[in-house]
Order: sequence, then C-alpha cells, then structure tokens
Amino acid sequence: MRIRSPTMITLEHIKTYYNLLTTHRDDLALLGDPSDLQQVERKGKTWFLIAIEGAEPLEDIEDLDLFYMLGVRSLQITWNFDNKYAATCMSKRDYGLTGDGEELIERCNELGVIIDLAHASKKSTIEALELSRLPAIVSHANASSVHRHVRNLDDDELDALRKNGGVVGVTMIEPTLGGAADVKRVADHIMYIFENFGKNLVAIGTDFFGIMHVDEPKGLEDVTKFGNLWSELLSRGLTREDIELIAYRNALRVIMANSARWKPRIF
Repeated sequence: MRIRSPTMITLEHIKTYYNLLTTHRDDLALLGDPSDLQQVERKGKTWFLIAIEGAEPLEDIEDLDLFYMLGVRSLQITWNFDNKYAATCMSKRDYGLTGDGEELIERCNELGVIIDLAHASKKSTIEALELSRLPAIVSHANASSVHRHVRNLDDDELDALRKNGGVVGVTMIEPTLGGAADVKRVADHIMYIFENFGKNLVAIGTDFFGIMHVDEPKGLEDVTKFGNLWSELLSRGLTREDIELIAYRNALRVIMANSARWKPRIF
C-alpha cells in the first residue's frame, strides 16, 4: 500500500480544481486575483476560492508561498490533529499557537491568505485572533451556548472573532447542532450569534461535502433548500438586509479585506 504525504495529497486536490476550471471554463472561475473581486457578484459563474484544511502540507512556513502561487487563498491552521503550528479542539493539552504558528499567522497576513480557525483549540483560536492584523474566519462551527460540542465556539471565542472583524460560518454538521437537527435548530445558532455578537459576525459554512455518516438537517438537505432557512429567519424578526449579510456579504467583506494584500497572478 502506498501512503502519500499531506503535501502530495493537497497538490492532487488543487490539480482537481484546475481540471474542473479547464473543463467548465464557461461556468466556473477561480477567485485569487485582486481584479476578481469586481466580478464575483455578477451572475453566470460559480467562483472557487481554494482553501487548505489543516496546515500539515506545509513542512516549512515558506511552503505557504508556493501554495499561494498555485492559487490558495485560505488556510485552516489545524484539522483534528495537533500539528507543529497549533493545538486543535481535539488536543489533550491546549498549548495554543507554537512559535511556528505565530510566524505562520504573520505570513498569512502578509500574503492576504485568509486565516481559518475551524477545528482549532480555544487557546489557539484566541491567540491567532489577537495576533492577526486581518479579519479571520471560523469556516464551519456553531455556538457552544446553544449546544456544547468540542467543535463549537464558546462566547469568549465568538467575542474574540467579533473584535477581529471576522466571521463564523454556521454549519450543518448534525452533532454540532444538538436537539432536532432541522432548519429551526440551525436558525437557533444563527439567532444566538446575531443577537449576542452582532449582525456582522454570522455567515454560512455548511460543510455539505464534509458531512459523513450523519444526515443533513431536515429542510436543509442541500443548497437548493436555503429558502427554508431565510423564511425561518424572517419569521424571527430578521430583515432581508440582515439575511443578505448572513448569506454572503459578511463573508465577502472578510475576503475583500484580505484581498487587499493579493498580488496579480504570475501563473
């Protein structure tokens, strides 16, 4: 059996994106150049922003520059395994960011690579948010105050993310929702964050492609069902402008803040 390194697996995944872009060039586009931000709200194309989930492919911090040249614009510092950069939410001892982790956060800021703290430990999350000079994301998580789960964010983490100017993508992963996993329960998490930390913090981070061995929430089985969520939020007093923020404007704001550091493509 051949075991491939995280670096090689990540390169294989990036190659898949480029194969899709080549095959479906009329329908898909890659978000990675400063000029792209002027086009993303136009109808007709689906845009990819290439992200790496877990920094294990970076054997050295300088490897981030190589992945940047391949189009990567977001880096999730950890997945479910502690690494040389930070502790994860699964860590037996939350040691937070390492020295290498601090340097990696700084290099992400220099390049405009969006820092993603999903799966990170509490200490790693707060330290990274205090260090980062640009808005970060927690791409897929929910609120611990609604349902206690190792992958969810407590109020300290949500407040640190708010102060950083970032966003949290409320996710559809059934165990993180608690209670009846349905559209109303997803709305519970959104409303908690919205009411306690403001309208600019909430985004959507479905993780539809990562949900395994459990069902999607009832009424939100795929992206075509999101009208159900918007209707539920309207019934709870949110405005259409609020829903636009949650649906895409909050996330787009973070992307634009980081994209100010992007350089024109050299590929």
